[in-house]
Amino acid sequence: MMHVAVWWPRAALVFALAPMAQGSAAQQADLIRLTPRPQVSVQVVEQKIAMVLKVLDRSPVAARVLTSQNQHARRHLAQARELVVHAQALSDGGMLRGADALLNEAIWDLSQAQQLVPDPGLQQAGERGRFTQLEDSIAALQRTALIALPSAGARQAESTQKSNARANELVEQATALARADRYIEANKQLGQALLLLLTDASARLAGHTIIYDGRFANTREEFDFELERYRSFERLVPLALLEFRPPSEALTLINRYVAQARLLRESGEAQASQDARGAIKNVVEGTDMLKRALQAAGLVVPQTLNAE
Repeated sequence: MMHVAVWWPRAALVFALAPMAQGSAAQQADLIRLTPRPQVSVQVVEQKIAMVLKVLDRSPVAARVLTSQNQHARRHLAQARELVVHAQALSDGGMLRGADALLNEAIWDLSQAQQLVPDPGLQQAGERGRFTQLEDSIAALQRTALIALPSAGARQAESTQKSNARANELVEQATALARADRYIEANKQLGQALLLLLTDASARLAGHTIIYDGRFANTREEFDFELERYRSFERLVPLALLEFRPPSEALTLINRYVAQARLLRESGEAQASQDARGAIKNVVEGTDMLKRALQAAGLVVPQTLNAE
């Protein structure tokens, strides 16, 4: 498999223009004029054309995509081929900068096709690593649950014990699947176990049982649901910090995510009466920021936190 380092003009433009936001329009125009444009040589363009054609015609990536049923991946591959043909025509006409831009687009299409049809070996290795992460997160939450049981109320203690028992069943099933190298299925089982434990941990911290059914009579009810989901993740952050004790670099990142989440939540609450949809969107984005904070702390978080 080929690994290629590519200069992306669009991304570079975004980062180049970001600092200019504070200046005047005239200053920005001056900066654009003064910024040197990278030189594109015939040799660079020819090398890129040869590389892209090699990937298109003689690489495992192209073979996987062409034999797959993924129409989106095949479309990206076809677009890459069309782009390299146009790039060759521009290069022959001496329009090197245009040819180089088209080749960068072709390389982007190839990378998209590769992501849609990943190498099975690499995918399996990634799933094995995720299996270990999920196991560690489940073990951490179960330790926390055992510590909390003596001080929990009878109803909450019973709920926690049931959650742990069901989580153990799912972990056993996942372990059996992993022994058979069926890591994708194993990780789904671990994800379910983690959902149970995350929901239980959030309920313990809040002092009540949380039930999410995903059905809403109106936007206000949906907003209240998303706000409670936000708070359930917010309550998990100090738990993750105590359990995983992340390093100072991670703490800086966690604090940044939590601060951004709080601003989004506050914005959502402020606009809830005027723009319910916008308010819901802000709170959901705030929850996503809290998920990132938990992941930075070392807790692998599934995509959803919905109790069945």
